Amino acid sequence: MPKYEFMCESCKKSFEAVLTAAERAAGKIACPICGGRKVTPQMAIFSAKTSRKS
Repeated sequence: MPKYEFMCESCKKSFEAVLTAAERAAGKIACPICGGRKVTPQMAIFSAKTSRKS
């Protein structure tokens, strides 16, 4: 499952959440620190490691 990064608008703390695509689309994400529901997604870095066959 993908890991998403969010910023809570209530307490101004950032947090990560591991969510399925359906959970992310539903938008019912709460801050684990203060319980606030007004969160904004943050830009996250994505990297992939692949093997190369010669």
